[in-house]
Amino acid sequence: MFDEPVDQSDIEEVIEPGTRWLVPQSVAIEILHPSLLITLEQRGDTSDFQGFITRIYDMPQDIANGFFHIAVNPSTSEAVGLHTVSLVLGQKYREEIELAIGPIWVDAGGEDEAATGLYAILKDVGRLA
Repeated sequence: MFDEPVDQSDIEEVIEPGTRWLVPQSVAIEILHPSLLITLEQRGDTSDFQGFITRIYDMPQDIANGFFHIAVNPSTSEAVGLHTVSLVLGQKYREEIELAIGPIWVDAGGEDEAATGLYAILKDVGRLA
């Protein structure tokens, strides 16, 4: 153990509680969640959308909280996304299930704006911190 005094300027600021996500990564549209693909196919314009996935974390504990699957159409400034998370069903059965919330449509010209809009809706309904 070190006995040297701690320089307070080296201590990181405490991270505020809440949900954070990594920079959305571009993926082939076919990689997105099946519910999202069905929604796009029903509209008939799947080829106009670009796919993105980003990992979500709850802070400050840095606990993984699933993914955002996002499809963005930059020419119409609209996006659709959903939040997926894997959960253990219970102590007795220990089966893992995937919970998907969405698809949710938002006005967004890009993936960052879409993730922010999706997060705002899910926070308002109490699903994310």
